[in-house]
Amino acid sequence: MKSPQAITSPKKHSKKLFQRFQGISLRSFVVLPFMLQIVGTVGLVGYLSFKSGQQSVKDLADRLEIEIANRVDKETSNFLDSPHLVNQVLLSTIYSEKLNLENRQDLEKFFFNQVKHHGIVHYLFYVDNLGNFTGVQQLDNGEFIAKSKDKSTGENRNIYELNERGQRGKLIKSAKFDSQEYFLFDQPKDLKNSIKKERVNKSIWSEVSLSSSMLALEIKAGTAVYNQAGEIQGVLGVEIFLTQISQFLHNLNISKSGNSLIIERSGAIIASSTAEPPYIKKNNEQVRLLATESRDPLTQAIAKHLLQKFGSFEQIKSAQKFAFEFQGELQFVYIQPLVDPRGIDWLTIIVIPESDFMTQIYANTRTTVLLCALALAIAIGCGLLTSRWIARPILRLGTASVAITQGDLNQNVESPSIIELKVLSDSFNEMAQQLRTSFENLDVTNHKLDQANRELETTNQELEIRVEQRTNELQQAKERAEVANTAKSEFLSNMSHELRTPLNAILGFTQIMTRDRSLSQSQKDNLNIIGRSGEHLLELINDVLDMAKIESGKILLQETDFDLMELLDLIVEMFQIRVDAKNIYLNLETSADLPQFIKTDEKKLRQVLINLVSNAVKFTQTGGITIRVYLGNSSASLASDEAHSERLNIYFSITDTGTGIAEQEFDRVFDPFAQTESGRKSEQGSGLGLAISQQFVQLMGGNITFSSQVGVGTTFQFHIQAEPSNSSKVFSTKPTHRVIGLAPSQSTYRILVVDDRWENRQVLVQLLAPIGFEVKESENGKIAVEVWEQWQPHLIWMDMRMPVMNGYEAATQIKSHLKGQATTIIALTATSTLEEERQVLLSSGCDDFVRKPFNEKIIFDKISHYLGVSYIFEDFDEQTSVRMKTPDQFTSESLLVMPKEWLEQLHVAASKLNANDIDLLLKQVPKEHIQLKTKIEEYMNNFDFDQIIALAQEVLYR
Repeated sequence: MKSPQAITSPKKHSKKLFQRFQGISLRSFVVLPFMLQIVGTVGLVGYLSFKSGQQSVKDLADRLEIEIANRVDKETSNFLDSPHLVNQVLLSTIYSEKLNLENRQDLEKFFFNQVKHHGIVHYLFYVDNLGNFTGVQQLDNGEFIAKSKDKSTGENRNIYELNERGQRGKLIKSAKFDSQEYFLFDQPKDLKNSIKKERVNKSIWSEVSLSSSMLALEIKAGTAVYNQAGEIQGVLGVEIFLTQISQFLHNLNISKSGNSLIIERSGAIIASSTAEPPYIKKNNEQVRLLATESRDPLTQAIAKHLLQKFGSFEQIKSAQKFAFEFQGELQFVYIQPLVDPRGIDWLTIIVIPESDFMTQIYANTRTTVLLCALALAIAIGCGLLTSRWIARPILRLGTASVAITQGDLNQNVESPSIIELKVLSDSFNEMAQQLRTSFENLDVTNHKLDQANRELETTNQELEIRVEQRTNELQQAKERAEVANTAKSEFLSNMSHELRTPLNAILGFTQIMTRDRSLSQSQKDNLNIIGRSGEHLLELINDVLDMAKIESGKILLQETDFDLMELLDLIVEMFQIRVDAKNIYLNLETSADLPQFIKTDEKKLRQVLINLVSNAVKFTQTGGITIRVYLGNSSASLASDEAHSERLNIYFSITDTGTGIAEQEFDRVFDPFAQTESGRKSEQGSGLGLAISQQFVQLMGGNITFSSQVGVGTTFQFHIQAEPSNSSKVFSTKPTHRVIGLAPSQSTYRILVVDDRWENRQVLVQLLAPIGFEVKESENGKIAVEVWEQWQPHLIWMDMRMPVMNGYEAATQIKSHLKGQATTIIALTATSTLEEERQVLLSSGCDDFVRKPFNEKIIFDKISHYLGVSYIFEDFDEQTSVRMKTPDQFTSESLLVMPKEWLEQLHVAASKLNANDIDLLLKQVPKEHIQLKTKIEEYMNNFDFDQIIALAQEVLYR
């Protein structure tokens, strides 16, 4: 051990320590993460806050503009309705009191009393079809004047003072006057023939014009007056000023800089929230002011922008909202037509600057930037203090360690206040003490080793605790995975709705077009291809959704009574064309004791058989497939309080002479999305068929197994449990007839189709209307309820997912009325969880439901069931549903006429299902080999690419 004199000073130790180790300093390591985290967090929050506020401003401005526009329309409409209401009241009084309109003095006195005692009206007039005019007006100073024109005045109109009793005073003025300006109606030529004794109240507006008595816009509200013969004998009218509308717009609180405007389709201003009058002086004459000539820059800019955007004001037929920049500032604009049946056709324009809302947001953004800078400064300061606080004891430990390595064991460091560093310092001091003691006494060393063992045991216990914590974390991860799986199932369920909805239109219009007798055979074949392709896509969707249901444990058994023999025959017929095209056999063998009618889940059994037979046909090139069905031993009886039924064990076997499955792939045959080597080579299928089949078989109380040998073939066997049934409970599913019309002597049935998609509504409309039903359509539940109240349909086809009001709310509202109980509501749903949705649909008021995409037979059957409708049927022509079989003389030998390079390209294109490349290759086929081109086109149109692959392989690899 070295002497104390040989030990260097602590400062020199520190210097050597820093020279020995190169890298990032602790101070930088502590300060930099704090700085980045705080700046990043505050900056991100500020940015997101700014963008969120900007979007909120736009949404708020849109809602505010719509609300203000509706308020302006309401107030304006109420204001404009007033003179017409006054006309109707006066007209009723004239008719009821038998007032002689030819007596000008009585009429003038009548007008005087109405104007004097009526607060709204300041000018009433009446002009007949001969040009005679009588009017009474209250001036701004409260005095009354009478205006009159008749035979005695000639072409002039006299204006008289009226005293407080309505008696004429002195003549004020007499001037030439054309009373036809006030006769607002043109009498139709056939009015005498169409109106005899009935009086028709007809009201109309005049053109908006500048008043001759004051600088203001005025408009006349005229109502036709009829004589006993039904002819218009005159016009009763009220003249009002439009300044009240401008006052309302001026007092309307939009925003700090918001603006509102009402214009005519010509662009002339009716009213504005600005102080600018709606008229201008040109050539010493007052004329109407156009919005494009407004002295207000914003009003002028809006008008010019509208003309640029729409071409003319006449093109604005519905409410529009948009934004544009004016003087470097974004303006939110909302324009809405203002119309009434009497001739008003104006436009209401609301403008709100973005800056009215963004001021506070900009202030918040500046505050966020300042806070970010302050947080950065605080983070740097805290980091420096923290790093210094941590670095000092560590530096002391480093210095002491260097001293120990140089032989100075008399080291003792001060314990800091930080717990971890305190533990480290104490451990270091203890280690130094142990080193010193080890040189003096081995027994002490052994004692220390025992103590270290005890510490090791403590560490082991801590490790066990950590392992337990890790196990808990794994359990939580598993639970999160289960939640994710549930979310996946919900996602697939929602995707079912989005995929089935367009499929409903595709398959629906295909069924409608097949009813057209004018179609050629080629067009019918093309429609069949479309139908089969849509059904194939639907099967793929169902496979994925069924797998999701299986994983989530939501799939249920739906048992029905059906004809087992008919089901087996349909399976054979379904695949007969494919096996004939491949020149292989498909045989069905059933035992003599096999029951014809059973009760189990027909759809799941059919799906299992289709999956297994489809695989067998796919992988069999020579030989064939044999389907065997036989009855096994019955299981124990099922006892119940009402009946005792015996369960049957029915066994199925599908044997093929195909390529077979390798033994090393046996364990993966029933795995989802897994394919055997032969399956991958065929490049067909999704790898879900066998996994779904296994789950379906187990759900039906059975099990599925298989045996296979490469090059020899494969046999799949399974059994299910079913109950015996009888023919009285079974309805045949084979198509035997088609509905072509309603049977005679029936009522006219009203049917309402409700769906937010136009194409889905058209499927039902074009299917039902030609049959003889009276059909209407609605695009959402709210409109459907209104149509139901007015039209009272017998049956409603109701889509359940719609905007505005969905099918559940609409059905509930209809069924809440007593008369709604007489209306049948059948739900149309495209969801995949129909079993779970059943109770929800029925509880909302629906009487039944149909799943999209639907078959026309189901639609007609439901209508017949609920309305008792009888149909006229057309016999089903089985020949039209059978495709032409491949001629026996067309074999792989027929392809030898083409070069090997062409055959290789054909094989690659068919393997990729690339119809475009196949079309290009077929153009190279010589005309003398047209049969070759025709057959390959037939395979391609029927999506039978595997047949093309098989023929090409047989020629290339023989």
